[in-house]
Amino acid sequence: MQLVKIRPATDFDLQSIAALHIESCLDAYSHVFPAQFLKERLPENLRRHWNSVEMTSEDLVLIAEDQAPIGFVAVWCRPSPFIDNLHVHPAQRSRGAGSALLAAAAERLTGRGHKSAYLWVFESNIGAIRLYRRLGGVVQERAARSVFGNDVMSLRIEWHDLAAIADSVR
Repeated sequence: MQLVKIRPATDFDLQSIAALHIESCLDAYSHVFPAQFLKERLPENLRRHWNSVEMTSEDLVLIAEDQAPIGFVAVWCRPSPFIDNLHVHPAQRSRGAGSALLAAAAERLTGRGHKSAYLWVFESNIGAIRLYRRLGGVVQERAARSVFGNDVMSLRIEWHDLAAIADSVR
């Protein structure tokens, strides 16, 4: 497992997060979204999103660094934890950064009194689904979801015991 530093993101990190998010999506979702959308609209949509994000004190956005940002996790707690994004730079995948980010998020959420969390993942994202199941996530629902105006079959994965995520990474 790769050793990375994980720290809370600040407003100054939002441009780096947007760049990571774009690069990750362009690589991971080339089979999900039309090529023209990925090339022409996705980068601007994600830049606009991260430029307008207003993190509350309840939200949790963490960055994994190995000299430079290599991944992030964003959890919106409004009121229950929804893991909105977990992205790792394509060249850094499968080295433990995603597991470390989820474990760090779970530890912080547990420390705040949260016991469960959920996320939606594209059904075609087999690697991510395998990771989430390995970390104790359970598929609860399958549905077509509108993502950037495209219907994408997705799975809702839940953790009923956040402590299990951290335990499975140790």
